[in-house]
Amino acid sequence: MDGTVQYYNEQSNKWNILIVDNDNFIHQIIKEMNKDFTFEGRTVNFHSAYNTKEAIEVLEDNRDIVLVLLEAFLEKEDSSLDLVKYIREDIKNEDIRILLMTEKNINGLEGNIIFDYDINGYEKKSELLSKKTSAVILSSIRSFRDISRIKSNRKSMERIVSSISNLYEKDAIGDFLISSLCHLSALINQCKGMGKENCNINSFAAAREGTSNIFRIIDGKGKYKDCINKTIRESVSATDLMKINKIYNEGEHELFDNVYIARYKSTSGSEAILLVENQSKDNYIDIELLDIFYKSVSATFDNLCLNLEIEETQKEILYTLGEVTEARSEETGSHVKRVSKYCQILAEEYGLSPRDIMLLTHASPIHDIGKVAIPDNILLKPGKLTGEEFNIIKSHTTIGYNLLRNSKREILKAAAIVAHEHHERYDGKGYPRGLVGEEIHIFGRITAIADVFDALDSSRVYKKAWVMNDILNYFIEEKGKHFDPKLVDILFENLDRFLEIREKYSDITEQSSEL
Repeated sequence: MDGTVQYYNEQSNKWNILIVDNDNFIHQIIKEMNKDFTFEGRTVNFHSAYNTKEAIEVLEDNRDIVLVLLEAFLEKEDSSLDLVKYIREDIKNEDIRILLMTEKNINGLEGNIIFDYDINGYEKKSELLSKKTSAVILSSIRSFRDISRIKSNRKSMERIVSSISNLYEKDAIGDFLISSLCHLSALINQCKGMGKENCNINSFAAAREGTSNIFRIIDGKGKYKDCINKTIRESVSATDLMKINKIYNEGEHELFDNVYIARYKSTSGSEAILLVENQSKDNYIDIELLDIFYKSVSATFDNLCLNLEIEETQKEILYTLGEVTEARSEETGSHVKRVSKYCQILAEEYGLSPRDIMLLTHASPIHDIGKVAIPDNILLKPGKLTGEEFNIIKSHTTIGYNLLRNSKREILKAAAIVAHEHHERYDGKGYPRGLVGEEIHIFGRITAIADVFDALDSSRVYKKAWVMNDILNYFIEEKGKHFDPKLVDILFENLDRFLEIREKYSDITEQSSEL
C-alpha cells in the first residue's frame, strides 16, 4: 500500500471486517453469528486471514476495512503487535478499529498494550463468541463511521478554506461561484477527490443578470450540464423552482429532502444561487458544517463583489483621466480606448497572466497623465519643438510616474510603470532613463507599441496620420531598435484584430456618437 488513507465510502452496501486468527473455528463462528447483522442498511462482509502475511495482503487489496478482529497471539508472541504497527505506522491508517481477542492471560499488560499500540479494545474469546460479538461489531462500526465523517468534514473544511483563500486570485465572481459549487457538491455528497471536470452531481451556480430578477446559470453539472446560459426558470422542475423561490423570498439556505439551495447576496447588489442535489438519502450531512460553509462563502462573496466594484470604479476613473489628458491635447478619448485594447491583445499573446493582462489593460489609458503639467504653448504647438521644449515634453514620463508611484493600489502601481517607461526604446536610446531591452518592464514595452501604432495612425496638431503601409514599414525598420522584436511579431500576427479595433473605436465614430 502507498500509505494513502482512503475513507470509507458511505454509498457502499457493505461493512468490511477482517478476522485475523490461526483457528478456522473462530472465523466460522463469528461469521455464522453475524450473518444477519445490518447497520444503517448495510450488511457485513468478512475477510479471513490466518497469519500476519495474509492479513497484510487483505489490507492491501481492501482499503475500506472498518474493523480488525485480531488474535493477540499469532505465529510469534509479537506478531499481532507487529500487524498493529503496520496498520498504524506503515500505512498510517488511524481509522480502522482494532480489537484484540484471546483466551490467554497477557500478564497484566492489557492496558499498556492498548495504550502503546493504539488498539481500540480487548475481549476474551469466550465472552466475545457467546453473546458480545454483535455489540462489539456495532460499537466499532459506529466509532469508525463517526471518525470517518469527522475526517471527511475536516477535509471538506480544509478544501473550503483553501478555496476561499485562493478565490481572490480569480478576480471573477463566476470563478468564485464555480469553485464554491464544486466544494459544496463534495461536502453534501461525500465525494472524495472529485474535481470540477469529472463531477457528475446534479448541481448549478447561477448569478443575477444586472438589476433584473433573472438568474442565469453560469455553471452546471450532471443534468444541468447543458443549461449554462439558460435561466433558472427554464432549467429546473416546478417543485425545485418553488423551493428556490422560498429561499429567495424567505431565507438564506436550506437542506430540503433531496436538494440543498443557498442564496448569496452582497451589499453591492450582486446575487447568486447555488443548488446541489443530495444524490444518496443515506449520506450523513453535517448541518452545522453546511452553515459554516454558507457563512464563509457569503462573507467572501460580499467582499469579492465589493472589491470588484472598487476595481471597476478605479478602471472607470482611469479611463476618464486618460480621456481628460487627451482632450487637453485636442484629441478624442478614442485614443486611450484603442491603446488599451491594443495592449490587451499584445499582453494576451505575449503570455502574461490574467491578472497582469487586466492591470495593463486598465492602467494603459493614463500613460500620458504627466502631460497635465506641460504648458499649453508647448503641448499644443503646431510647429517643430525646440530642444528645450522637447525636453519639457519628455518630462511628462517622470511627472506621471511621480504622480502615481506612491499608490498602494495595484492598478495605479502598474500605471506608474506605464507612464514612466512607455517612451523607453529597446536599443537604450529612449527616455527618461535609457533602459535597454528587458530592463524595460513588459508593461512599458507593450504600451510603447500600442501607443506608437495609434499615434502614427492618428492626426495631431503637429502632423497628419500615416498610411497603414508606412506604419507597418516603420515597425519593420524599428524591430529590435525602438521595439521589442517579439512584440513586433505579435503585432503583425494579430494585425487583423488591431484593424478591427481601429475601425470600431475610430475618431470619426467617436465624434458621430457625440452629435
